[in-house]
Amino acid sequence: MKKLLLSVLFVTIVFSFVFAENGVYPDKIVIGSFQALSGPVAPIGISMRKGMDAYFNWVNANGGINGRKIEFIVADDAFNPSKTVVEVKRLVEQDKVFAIVGGLGTPGCLAVADYLNNSGVPFVYQGSGSSTLAIPPKKYVFTVQPNYTTEGQIMAKYLVEVLGKKRIGIVYRADDAGQEELNGLKRWLVEHGYSSALVAKLPVDVTRMTFDNEILKLMELNVDAVVLSMWIPQSPNFLKQAYEYGLDALLLGNYVNPDPTVIALAGDAAEGFQAMAWVMGDVADESFQKYIQIYQETFNDEIPNAYAAAGFIAAEVFTEALRRAGEEPTRESLVKALEEMNGWKGLITPSITYKPYDPNDKYCRVGIRQMYVMHVENQVWTTLTDWISVAE
Repeated sequence: MKKLLLSVLFVTIVFSFVFAENGVYPDKIVIGSFQALSGPVAPIGISMRKGMDAYFNWVNANGGINGRKIEFIVADDAFNPSKTVVEVKRLVEQDKVFAIVGGLGTPGCLAVADYLNNSGVPFVYQGSGSSTLAIPPKKYVFTVQPNYTTEGQIMAKYLVEVLGKKRIGIVYRADDAGQEELNGLKRWLVEHGYSSALVAKLPVDVTRMTFDNEILKLMELNVDAVVLSMWIPQSPNFLKQAYEYGLDALLLGNYVNPDPTVIALAGDAAEGFQAMAWVMGDVADESFQKYIQIYQETFNDEIPNAYAAAGFIAAEVFTEALRRAGEEPTRESLVKALEEMNGWKGLITPSITYKPYDPNDKYCRVGIRQMYVMHVENQVWTTLTDWISVAE
């Protein structure tokens, strides 16, 4: 009888071990992320990680989720997609993470999205605006940020219908992200009868730091608005050089730009610069104040920038889904929990709705689909418009 009981116990233990969900332990949930913690994009990656660290630290300090703490492993891929692949496979196959949350950068996110999806590993929030992450939909990949197609269309609508601009130029990084933003901009202009408004399409290498030729070309074409599909350190350099040349046109950056670092680097040249945004934050709002309080519990007296806010949102979305996934979460229950989010809002996360996976529904994994505009006024980023959306 004793041998029988021991045998049953042994089988039970083996069964539990073999069929336990990766990353789920009695006292913790292990998740992973990849960030550029070194290299030229490190200021973004470090800030984004801080936002996630702050939120997860706060969750853990308050008892975790359903009795489990969140253990957060971050790999440094230095914004190099070949390294992203190696690091993410290590996180999944060696560290046995439950999910990947908040990976940074279009190249890296695209490099690992199919691998994660085929492995059945939820990939929640990408620091990327590539529409191909969500369209066509992948069951385990959930985007949050607006994609570049949506942003390009909203930029076109804002410049033409709100500001009445008639001669628009775009300077864009010569990569997938820049090309998609250009395509979105062109698509809206063509569909609404303004195709002649786009008078300059100027690609620049992702490593370029001087833009003399582009600025002179824009001045020669007498543009009245310029879309900048680029980010730090390129965008502040462009602002400074445009200021020195006297380029007399409204400058509108993509949503990676409304950050104090741009102002710090561009100085006076940043005054009047406009940029798209999607993280609504009213400093007088109680929820926003709670966000600052949570952040400063980890980073004392530090004011989070836009990239930290993005990381905070990634953590908020994942944690809410984990809470809904139940006391014994599985990857499938996490996916179901995300699919049942309908107009959910976090402390600073705008309204998010996902739907059950349907390969024929191109929006079932798409997150935010509206944006607003901010501008630099007296060396401070200030909200300029209400939400703007476009039909797709």
